[in-house]
Amino acid sequence: MKIIVTGSLGPISRPLTQLLVQQGQSVTVISSNASKQKAIEDLGANAAIGSLKDVAFLTNIFTGSDAIYLMEPTVNFSDTTIDIYEHYRQFARVYVQAIRQSCVKRIVHLSSIGGHTENGNGMLKFHHYVEQILKELPAEVAITTLRPVSFYSNILAFVPMAKSQNAIITDYKSLHKEPWASPLDIADVIAEEIVKPFEGRRVRYIASDEVTSDELVVALSEAIGKPDLKWVTVPAEVLQKRFIELGMNPQGVEGS
Repeated sequence: MKIIVTGSLGPISRPLTQLLVQQGQSVTVISSNASKQKAIEDLGANAAIGSLKDVAFLTNIFTGSDAIYLMEPTVNFSDTTIDIYEHYRQFARVYVQAIRQSCVKRIVHLSSIGGHTENGNGMLKFHHYVEQILKELPAEVAITTLRPVSFYSNILAFVPMAKSQNAIITDYKSLHKEPWASPLDIADVIAEEIVKPFEGRRVRYIASDEVTSDELVVALSEAIGKPDLKWVTVPAEVLQKRFIELGMNPQGVEGS
């Protein structure tokens, strides 16, 4: 199969590319960074360097492919000049236009838990907006929507705070086990789904393990050498105010 992978060499797209190449698929990886070309080719894939907001570029790359893995790159949450939700809507509209023009019939789209609604999921509502726009594609375009739970790798964002303040400070704490997902497991699921014959629209949720906040603290404390690391909760409005004071986009801290 000829498969297109978006996401450059990110934490999901890199292992996904490796898996697909090992399967014997013809893989093209899209990246906006020309310096990634050699690394992509070293994995046995073709590199397509260009912008995910360039309809003509995407249409050209998509044309003739059997399936596409779609994801939306993260935004700079410190940029207060952009409308985060419109930013992601633009990605989705470009995808739809390029898919229509290239006549590709098989899509695997990375969304998120909470992608089914725009209520009660904070900033993650942008996944819902993208899902709704992709539904505008013709019925003959098969779409598998993947909704993983929180990534284990997101915990890495707490490392600077943990090292400097000996604490993870958030507005929540899980006393019961909650699901988390590894990017490696997500890549495994994509590699499975993208080669599977399928028609219509379906959703698949992804989780790797279930842990409590205290168990996460223990694992992180051992990894960074902070045996007294604590998980500290503060009111949501206090945390949001602090993030905004630090220069984050107000939309980016919605639901924090």
